Amino acid sequence: MRHRFVLALALTGLMASTGVLAQAGDAPVYRCGSSYSNKPCPGAASVDAADPRSAAQQREAHQASQREAALARQMKADRLADERRAAGAANVGPTVAKPAAPAASKTHKPKRAGHAAAKPASSAQR
Repeated sequence: MRHRFVLALALTGLMASTGVLAQAGDAPVYRCGSSYSNKPCPGAASVDAADPRSAAQQREAHQASQREAALARQMKADRLADERRAAGAANVGPTVAKPAAPAASKTHKPKRAGHAAAKPASSAQR
């Protein structure tokens, strides 16, 4: 029983996505407040939902939609390629880690003239 429901739901979704239900044309459409339904609700108003375009106009609109979708896919691919190139250009420079700085060594600093050498604290207390 559940499988039939799932199958019916899947077929309804498939038919709606391919436009089979939309082409029915004779199915009534009702406005129920701010939403539309194929089943009337209390106080529903019937709405004429027929497509006034000719078959040639519908075909032309569909072809234009297909061209725009293809253009959108191409623009997305171009943008992604540009972003990859920009990310690669931002990483220009050495890729090897810099060597660590040498440890500080004790170097003898020359004494400045006129200054006496400091005496160790232990000898000053004696």
